[in-house]
Amino acid sequence: MTSHTIGRRARGWALAAVLLLVAGCAKPQKDVDGQALVDASRTGDLAAARALIAKGADVNWKAKYGATPVLVAAQQGNLEVVQALIAAHADVNVHTADVGATPLGLAAFGGYDAVARTLLDAHADPDAAQTDGTTPLSYAAQTGHAEVIRILLAAHAKADPRSRNGATPLMAAAEAGKLAAVQALLAGGADANAASTDGVTPLMQAARLGKLDVVRALLDAHAQVEARTKAGESALFMAAGADQPEIMRVLIAAHADVSAKSARGVTPLMAASNQGGQAAVAVLLEAGADPNAAAADGTTALMQAAGGGRSEVVYALVKAHADVAARERRIGGTALMMAARMGKVDAARTLLDAGADVNAKTTEKTGRTALDFAQASGHEDVINALEAAGGHAGAPGG
Repeated sequence: MTSHTIGRRARGWALAAVLLLVAGCAKPQKDVDGQALVDASRTGDLAAARALIAKGADVNWKAKYGATPVLVAAQQGNLEVVQALIAAHADVNVHTADVGATPLGLAAFGGYDAVARTLLDAHADPDAAQTDGTTPLSYAAQTGHAEVIRILLAAHAKADPRSRNGATPLMAAAEAGKLAAVQALLAGGADANAASTDGVTPLMQAARLGKLDVVRALLDAHAQVEARTKAGESALFMAAGADQPEIMRVLIAAHADVSAKSARGVTPLMAASNQGGQAAVAVLLEAGADPNAAAADGTTALMQAAGGGRSEVVYALVKAHADVAARERRIGGTALMMAARMGKVDAARTLLDAGADVNAKTTEKTGRTALDFAQASGHEDVINALEAAGGHAGAPGG
């Protein structure tokens, strides 16, 4: 046998091996047809979908993440394809393998009301939740699809289903500021005072995020203005901390307590002074908030504003007779010391102009002054301002 013959036979064997390998890797026809049906469902190609169904393609074939043709068609709002799949006995209550999404949930998220009706007519479960507890109603709420909400409620969907953190569809709609969805849910019996596991209500979410129309709608539906979170904060706290003066006025007109205290003794005025702004502080002061109320640790709104460098707020509080000499309880620190430690020179100057004692000492044995705090933090501009006002170091070696 010649080398030429051996080489020719080897090439033949190699070719045969390749052909066998290709034949072994070819997808089964059912998978080819199943994927084609998923693709047609995604693009809305009704003719192709019907042809594949007539050919015997599996209408419940699962692609990646467990996506079936009806899941894909519902997600894209392809109504006629959904109808064709249902007629061929597609499972309308199937869940994806990743997050557990359902055809009805996907249709609700997209706002496809006709698809939602079709699925419900085919006995889709209106309350079927995905793995995190989100239901079709929650999806319609957060995306603001009021008509889908009405369709689901008419199909006896629960008005207040809970996600894992206790959130309801109304909370989702309020947080997103979807007024029409909020109104549809309230009309359908949703509880305006349902709270999440940490006590947050729809009113609190709307107040914090500046959704004025939603706040008004919830109050009209008898949302409790003084409902509290587990931390003891009401909607007014949240609006104050987010600097929402218009919403604060609406809440106060609805009898929100401007003197309320949280579990730590914090007031709405402190929240506004620390996180909000001058407008929020002005609303609270006009409504009679006490500028000298102290939290459990003795801190006041003035201290919060000074430490945060909010000089305009410091000025407003001083003008409202906030006590510049007030001390917190841990070391007897003052607002001026807090401004000095944080390097807030404008706040420090405002306090000095208001008569703050530049040489007041902490209650510690070392007896530190504002200058000690500024020097320890290396804030030269504050050091210069304090020294110009006659400030001295109080701690030994200061």
